[in-house]
Amino acid sequence: MYAVQGYCPQCDKGRVPYGGRFFALPCTSQFDSATHEWDERKDSDFAGQWPTSELPYGFMTHMNNGGIPNHGYTHWWTMFNSRQLLVLVQLVHAIRTRQGQEEAEVAIGTLPQLLRYHCMFSIWQAAYDKMIPHFSNNNYYPKANMVEGSLFGSVGAGTFDTFREWIDAGITWMRSPWELVSNDDLSDSVPALNGALKGKSEKTFPQDPVLNGGVLECRSSSDLKNCENESLDLVITDPPFGGLLHYSELADYFYVWLRLCLKDKYPSTFSPEYTPKILEAVANRARHSEDSDAFYQKILTECWREAFRILKPGGILAFTFHHSEDEPWVAVLESLFQSGFYLEAAYPIRSDETKGEGSKPGTFGSQQIEFDIVHVCRKRLEEPEPISWARIRRAYHSHTIETDSERRQPFV
Repeated sequence: MYAVQGYCPQCDKGRVPYGGRFFALPCTSQFDSATHEWDERKDSDFAGQWPTSELPYGFMTHMNNGGIPNHGYTHWWTMFNSRQLLVLVQLVHAIRTRQGQEEAEVAIGTLPQLLRYHCMFSIWQAAYDKMIPHFSNNNYYPKANMVEGSLFGSVGAGTFDTFREWIDAGITWMRSPWELVSNDDLSDSVPALNGALKGKSEKTFPQDPVLNGGVLECRSSSDLKNCENESLDLVITDPPFGGLLHYSELADYFYVWLRLCLKDKYPSTFSPEYTPKILEAVANRARHSEDSDAFYQKILTECWREAFRILKPGGILAFTFHHSEDEPWVAVLESLFQSGFYLEAAYPIRSDETKGEGSKPGTFGSQQIEFDIVHVCRKRLEEPEPISWARIRRAYHSHTIETDSERRQPFV
């Protein structure tokens, strides 16, 4: 430890510079006490309440960044120091002992954020003068200078009060959801509002509470046997981006903790030690070293075929996709056409997200994607005329760079 950042409320009230915050030399005796307590309790009253499993072999963990086990991260618990483990395990215990009560399941919703902020992968971002949590760059990149936050502090990022506010806001939105609609669209649909709106958008309330009579299931998109043939009007999905992100390997970080709270109540989903990976639609060289791209396209095609089966003849399939390289786009479109769909329209929208690996400054090691493309597809009810891939790509590219007004025209 190099230093400790403290907070003085009286100094803050007295308008002392830096908002009452200050730096001091670390008190190693406190951390030594935490290490001693963890060693004393981890195999006694804490047994079974922290993940003891080893990192499974994967691209993100063993092939990327030189393999994080070579940096000492061999098991999931090694991604936390003793003090962090003490806090997290006691929270897990509190949740488990109240299992079955509504507030316990709400509290579980805070765990993923707690795990992002209070681990050995959080860093101090000088430009923002605050702590940046794990997975801001969507990988397990080892940090040379990590920062340990205070979960129960009164200031700073990653505090329990902040998570509680997020949960409260989420519950409020769930009961009365809202969406942002651009003022231009509102003025077009309701001319009387023209000139009366300020800013770029307004909140609109669709008055359809989330999960009000709906069904939420955890299953593979390549096997939707719970849905009857030609029974749905619309399928909306967001397919994986080739080999950019390996979702299950990233999700394991959260899953190994969540299963401790949920495996008794939801055994079919949370009994396995890790997240399922066999049918994951990604190009993962760690699992399919010979031809990972072919496997990705095969699974993706099976997902599209299931969507084709459950859609009505006039139904719509809509999905978004973005990638900085051409090959994954070709794989997605080829599997889509092989499954019986045709592309009716493509709408480019500007993206503010980052995906995958890269080295661009200011993106925390992720690759910036400038545009998302929203694809609108329908079932092909007759055999199409042959067309070359070169012609498809030219037409697709031409369509996606048209003006906003022209983008509303369909691309067949």
